[in-house]
Amino acid sequence: MTADLRTRASDAAIAREQAVAASNYAPLAVVLERGRGEWLTDIDGKRYLDLMSAYSAVSHGHAHPRLVNALMQQAHRVAVTSRAYHTATLAPFLEKLVALANLGPGSRALPANGGAESVETAIKAARRWGYRVKGIAADRAEIVTARGNFHGRSTTIVSFSTEPAYRADFGPFTAGFAHFDFGDIASLEATINENTAAVLIEPIQGEAGIVVPPPGFLAAVRKLCDARRVLLILDEIQSGLGRTGRWFAYQHEGIKPDGLILGKALGGGLLPVSCFVATAELMAVFEPGSHGSTFGGNPLACAVALEALQVMEDEQLVARSAALGSHLLSRLRQLRDEQSDALITAVRGRGLWVGVELNPALVRARAVVDRLAERGVLTKDTHETVIRFAPPLTIAREALDWGIDVFAGVLAEFHPAPAHEVGRVTALSPTRRTMNQPRPSAPVSTPATPRARLMMSAPDHFEVSYRINPWMDPAQWHVSAERLASDAQRGWTALRHTYERLGAAVEVQPAVKGLPDMVFTANSAAVLDRKVVLARFLCPERQGEEPHNRAFFEAMRARGVVDEIVPTPQGLFFEGAGDAIWDRTRGLLWTGYGQRSSHDMQFFLAETFGVPAVALELVDPRFYHLDTCMCVLDGGEVLYYPAAFSPTALALLDDMVGKDRLIAAGDEDALHLAVNSVCLGQDAVFCYASDTLRAQLTQRGYRVHVVALDSFNRSGGAAYCLTLRLDRSTRDLPERETFVEEDLLDLRRAA
Repeated sequence: MTADLRTRASDAAIAREQAVAASNYAPLAVVLERGRGEWLTDIDGKRYLDLMSAYSAVSHGHAHPRLVNALMQQAHRVAVTSRAYHTATLAPFLEKLVALANLGPGSRALPANGGAESVETAIKAARRWGYRVKGIAADRAEIVTARGNFHGRSTTIVSFSTEPAYRADFGPFTAGFAHFDFGDIASLEATINENTAAVLIEPIQGEAGIVVPPPGFLAAVRKLCDARRVLLILDEIQSGLGRTGRWFAYQHEGIKPDGLILGKALGGGLLPVSCFVATAELMAVFEPGSHGSTFGGNPLACAVALEALQVMEDEQLVARSAALGSHLLSRLRQLRDEQSDALITAVRGRGLWVGVELNPALVRARAVVDRLAERGVLTKDTHETVIRFAPPLTIAREALDWGIDVFAGVLAEFHPAPAHEVGRVTALSPTRRTMNQPRPSAPVSTPATPRARLMMSAPDHFEVSYRINPWMDPAQWHVSAERLASDAQRGWTALRHTYERLGAAVEVQPAVKGLPDMVFTANSAAVLDRKVVLARFLCPERQGEEPHNRAFFEAMRARGVVDEIVPTPQGLFFEGAGDAIWDRTRGLLWTGYGQRSSHDMQFFLAETFGVPAVALELVDPRFYHLDTCMCVLDGGEVLYYPAAFSPTALALLDDMVGKDRLIAAGDEDALHLAVNSVCLGQDAVFCYASDTLRAQLTQRGYRVHVVALDSFNRSGGAAYCLTLRLDRSTRDLPERETFVEEDLLDLRRAA
């Protein structure tokens, strides 16, 4: 088929649609016919990369086979009955959703169709709560919303929109709404009054151009709402369900709303499904007859939505969003930093949800979007200046990189690329360090504030007295027990001094006779955001350590070093930071399973810490903890030993980390436990490093420090095993979890 015939076919289809469809959209000139994964195909057979995913409605990719199968199976049973009757699918769906939202005991959900319907549900709930619970005078309740908001297009919702195009000639408008400046806590504080029932906001404003509030803003809003007896309702129709690299965007700041509005991705890209999830107190305002929806919660929608949630969990899509989102932001910011003219004025977002703001004096965003479509990449502009990137969470890293390359090439057409750019469209200036170029060298010094807070357990009674892994041989240890014990003490002391020389503060746990493996402190717990998840050991030989570890952490809590101690649930086994490694670059927790820690610990850790977790299967008995075969370096690279992982785990690492940031350790290093290392900024502490490994790390800008730990190697441990980091944080917030008045003052000053 010739190009002219293809053009005529598309033009004819567009003309046919325009003849009968209302002119409330101005779509791009493509006619889509099929979709699979992150790819769409038009009626002429041309393929396009989908970087919009229907405003997050297609987060699972197009025609996900599990979702299509769930749809077909349920459609053959029963599709719609109305809520006049109970159905077999509603409870499982709502149970799963309520558990994920985790808004407290007795919280419930009210299902609907499109997202605007659930926004209306939230408005009704907030108003009734204001009258019946807070005691606001009749018909005086107000809901505070942010300027620049987008919550839908019903007449009530456009009543509190501040976008003129959404309101023009649609009045008279519904009263009872007030506005504040998004991200400005002082503006919100001034807007709330005695009649305020709720604050209704998007955690990140989508239609406004992916506007991210300043760090700490949501936590301050939560604090303010609590102080003023006001509900906090979050519209996460776009930001929820993995889009920002968390199940819900509010988890980035460790808060919980009173009400949560969800939609779009909940329907798996197949059906309109939305839900209002709220606390027991808020949801108690509804009784039979007070609210309803003919199609809301129908069996077909519930079956698909439940499977959509399960697929997100099984395919670790939240973690993929965090990892690939970090990569997307990094590459787009490189484009911004390396441009010859100020074509890109801002790059902002979280996870796989990014807005690139363009200089309107140099280019129209719609012109860029049209040019991208011509080259096979579909996205959309907003407010005439912002290009949105929101691909399916299932997108392959290679496809994402190709889409960014096309975007870079299109921008270059509007302003020619600098002369130094060669090869890959996004080649960097020689003055800018790439991921594989060395960092500038800096002298090692001890800062006034501790660079890191670490925990180590004294090796006073360390010996190999039993065999619970292939490295351990009590018979060989006993041949020279005194010398090996002396070597262990010397190596441990040298390691501690190395940390302290590099600026770390070290907490020392006293040794306990009869528990030689207590020295491997990393296995005692995982610590993140000053919260401790205690180990539960699979091997009976180590179970005696558990009460002593708890006692030491309790003492640290009393001194204010940590805030909360959480036991691992009965029925699960978990060997602490040995099988749970925080990756700050990608905003996720890598977990190991298959030998010492349970597979389902990933879910408990994700819920406890409020971060995505990725489960990696370990298959080599010599590398029984994740820390023996994987080390996340502070620059974002990952050192790993491929033979220790299952093929599925290797695929996850390749996809989420990327080949350019993976450093494969060879047999020599792995068998000397070199991967079991500790990274403090540019300083990497090893028990062994081959010349090859040293060269790789030095080339990437790291300073390598080697401390011989041969005695500990005989038990299967090395530097990381002997060390537990206590100060890892998921957020750039003050150390304390609770906001106080000083924090509000800081945010006011920032605004």
